[in-house]
Amino acid sequence: MKALFGFIAVTMIAVSSFAGHFDDMFKPGRGDRGHGGGWGRPNVTCSASDNGWEEHWGGHSDCRSCLKKHGSCVETCSASYYIVKAEGTDYRGYKMTLESRGESRYEAERDALRSCNRRYNNCKVISSNSRSETVSRRSCR
Repeated sequence: MKALFGFIAVTMIAVSSFAGHFDDMFKPGRGDRGHGGGWGRPNVTCSASDNGWEEHWGGHSDCRSCLKKHGSCVETCSASYYIVKAEGTDYRGYKMTLESRGESRYEAERDALRSCNRRYNNCKVISSNSRSETVSRRSCR
């Protein structure tokens, strides 16, 4: 009887552990997170421009189209992502803030609220900002 109870307990723990992660397996953007607990692949966009006035309006879509019109061009690639802060209240009544990043605003907000609701009560999004940073810059030849 003791062995049967132990087997049932272990089976229930394994099933509940699997079921807790089952919904994440089929959501877009989950599963491609890479090593180290990253937050997915960022949205990378590239444009090419000469060193003149084109830099102010975004330039050409690629090096080839830029070099057709200019002798010297530089391709710049930028990654865009969202940073969301969520705030909740801990068991003592102190306000606690968490930050999350994601490729879309929806993903970042969902992850921030999910993390906040695991630890705190009355969670809400308090800020959402898009960011962009240069990930590569090369001369077109």
